[in-house]
Amino acid sequence: VSYPSIVGEMLASGFGIIGFSWICSPACTELEVVVMDWLAKFLNLPKHFLHETEGPGGGVIQGSASEAVLVAVLAAREQAVRRERECHPELSESDIRGKLIAYSSDQSNSCIEKAGVLAAMPIKLLPAGEDLVLRGSTLREAIDRDVAAGLIPVICIATLGTTGTCAYDDIESLASICEQHQVWLHVDAAYAGGAFALEECAELRRGLDRVDSLNFNLHKFMLVNFDCSAMWLRDANKVVDSFNVDRIYLKHKYEGQTQLPDFRHWQIPLGRRFRALKVWITFRTLGAEGLRAHMRKHIELATQFEGLVKADERFELVAPRALGLVCFRAKGDNEITAQLLQRL
Repeated sequence: VSYPSIVGEMLASGFGIIGFSWICSPACTELEVVVMDWLAKFLNLPKHFLHETEGPGGGVIQGSASEAVLVAVLAAREQAVRRERECHPELSESDIRGKLIAYSSDQSNSCIEKAGVLAAMPIKLLPAGEDLVLRGSTLREAIDRDVAAGLIPVICIATLGTTGTCAYDDIESLASICEQHQVWLHVDAAYAGGAFALEECAELRRGLDRVDSLNFNLHKFMLVNFDCSAMWLRDANKVVDSFNVDRIYLKHKYEGQTQLPDFRHWQIPLGRRFRALKVWITFRTLGAEGLRAHMRKHIELATQFEGLVKADERFELVAPRALGLVCFRAKGDNEITAQLLQRL
């Protein structure tokens, strides 16, 4: 965390804004539009994720990756139900909902499995390869089996930077399968997403132009305090259409203007905090190069530590170093590693 972020948090708390619509606080909404576009450009994301483009895409700040994943799962579910009702009017809505199925890797974060529970939709955790990467061939086999059994594939949640080893799923091969079967593709880049801003890590961005949504936690790699998870949508209308509940007391005369989104439609809760302020102050104070230097420092420290582990005969690496993460263990019985962890 950084002091500019803390200053922004204190100011936002003092303002007491509950920014569920533009009319509640124009600055709350409009600054979020600005910083989400700043951040998308900083991370070199495809242009269709920017608010400033003519398309229906855009970014929003969620509380955590758990919320972002759940929003994607729920939106994909509702879009699939509507699509199936149009194609198969003979089926009841309950019949359709009982056939829905989703996919992720067995290396994915626990929040993805929890999203399936909350959405009342099974999420199959597919086996990653020996390198702990999920690939399109595995997804294709699972979808083919499920379609043959009468199930309806809805969404695949891929991971860039898994929790256990910071492995990167093969987004391009997964996207090819998802496009064939009208399956929503969400990318959870909660930790590794910050590296999109580094040219030496440009390989991580391959395939992002083909995903429907993605999330990245600024509170993991961007010196912004918790909670602050950025989420981008290729077509925000699909989320708005899925969650839109309008009461008379929520209406205002500026509704429907493309550059003035009512972000309550993009999230689970009604009210929302002025998180954009701490992002804006952090960016304005530290600058893009300051943030890149911070991330490179983490990576350099991990590289140094990796060298120390390799030079010590008592230890071994269990996965390749990835960004700031080094996975290692003491050689011999697992009890030795358990004791080391306890002592640390």
